[in-house]
Amino acid sequence: MVLTGSVADWPDWRFRNTYGHTRRLTRRGWAWEFLRRNPAFRRDLMRALEHARYAERRMDVDVITSSFNLAGWGLLFRKLLEE
Repeated sequence: MVLTGSVADWPDWRFRNTYGHTRRLTRRGWAWEFLRRNPAFRRDLMRALEHARYAERRMDVDVITSSFNLAGWGLLFRKLLEE
């Protein structure tokens, strides 16, 4: 699941009416639901977003880079192959 916009635009997990989508979640979706609640992850994500920059657009995908590494959270990112 990819959320765009600022954190203020994301669904607020504290309100019951934002949970309708959970009936269709995969394991990956449930992992994201738990991870996004973790205060330490949220702090690291904000730090990564503060260091993020737009790199380019490839085949309708915006490529964003950040000098802050989130791999410690088990998030995997595919390296772009040089053309």
